Amino acid sequence: MDAAVSRRFTVTKNRAGYLTADVDAFIDRIEATLGLRPRYGPPLTAADVATAQFRVVRLRRGYEMREVDEALDRYEERLREVGWQ
Repeated sequence: MDAAVSRRFTVTKNRAGYLTADVDAFIDRIEATLGLRPRYGPPLTAADVATAQFRVVRLRRGYEMREVDEALDRYEERLREVGWQ
């Protein structure tokens, strides 16, 4: 997955969404594990992605939850393909 594409989530306004900072930091770690960016900290596994949870915001801007969940499903699949169970 291209790093630029991963950030193309619809931003919510006045409805529930995932806190953008949480999602961005987690995706940075996934992409580092996949070798798409420099790695810091331990690599993530597909299981880590499957169990990820983010803070939900309602009065601030957040990412569209469905879109993030779908992207995480793709990342999880990719991690399994490359052996990060």
